Amino acid sequence: MIESARELSFEWGVFDCALHVANCVRAITGCADPAAAYRGAYSDETGAAAIFGTSFEDFIASQAAALGCPEIPVTVAQRGDVVFIDNDTPQGAVGIVSLDGRFVACAAEGGLALVRLDRWKRAWKVG
Repeated sequence: MIESARELSFEWGVFDCALHVANCVRAITGCADPAAAYRGAYSDETGAAAIFGTSFEDFIASQAAALGCPEIPVTVAQRGDVVFIDNDTPQGAVGIVSLDGRFVACAAEGGLALVRLDRWKRAWKVG
């Protein structure tokens, strides 16, 4: 899933950081689409903010809890785990620990970004 995302272009409501994570979680767990209620429901940053409210970080934490993904220290996050990152924006971003476990793969404006551990802020165990 992470490798195939390298070919995709960022698009709000189609392929953004939250939907990339939802795609990966669905592929890892075989669960129903965790973002089904949000897909196609927004097409820009303002629309996304209307869904996640005042804190994207809190929104991700609540979604992870609803999926039964326990929060873990970022230092023990492994391949396939969800990580909230500092991406130098007010809202932050979310991604999936990559195959080698050293980076988080995150959908970003310039394509799939690989984010180092020093930017990882919170993590949740998947699967």
